[in-house]
Amino acid sequence: MTTGGDDAAEPVDHTTSNRATYDRIAIRYTQHQDQPHSSSEDLFDSFEKSFVARLPNAGVVADMGCGPALDGGRFASQGFRVVGMDLSAGMLDVASTRLPGRVVQGDLRSLPFVTGHFDAIWNVASLLHVAERDTSKVLREFRRTLRDDGTLALITALGEGEEFEAVPYAFGEQRWFVYRDQNTLFEQVTDAGFRIDEEGQVQGNRLWSTVLASSS
Repeated sequence: MTTGGDDAAEPVDHTTSNRATYDRIAIRYTQHQDQPHSSSEDLFDSFEKSFVARLPNAGVVADMGCGPALDGGRFASQGFRVVGMDLSAGMLDVASTRLPGRVVQGDLRSLPFVTGHFDAIWNVASLLHVAERDTSKVLREFRRTLRDDGTLALITALGEGEEFEAVPYAFGEQRWFVYRDQNTLFEQVTDAGFRIDEEGQVQGNRLWSTVLASSS
């Protein structure tokens, strides 16, 4: 995998590029994601059930990096008060059909929410677009906006380095991905003020790390 540029140069932030890509492919992304799960994704269903089981009745849940809010919409249908946040305006246009009036544009590195606002945060497949150098900043923002007895659900890709990858269902489009070392990620989660309660791995189109953690 390639890295984000010359080691001697200023690190490149590919956030703007990713945001523009997701703006363009929002509809196609939603159509691709809104399909029956493959057998390799069954464990995500179990992970989601474990997350939901920890939530208080009518709890306030943030779907951080919500995309089209497929997950957030399911949580809302179960009676939880869900806010969807994403950096892509195109994605939020789609998400607003599932979470009308409850979507916010924002960056994971600087969340537009007050301290201690959420009972739980659901962050699935969006940390993989955050530079390694910003990982701890994002996790600290999650901890800041969670209540003291809150829950963090985190799924991100494991591996080494970072690279641009072609979007298989959108010709000519590409996205920037960051892969993480699991032990380093666990240290960053605990250093941000969380206690890891459950963790696992799922092999799908990538090797995914799943983490359920409590704010401590």
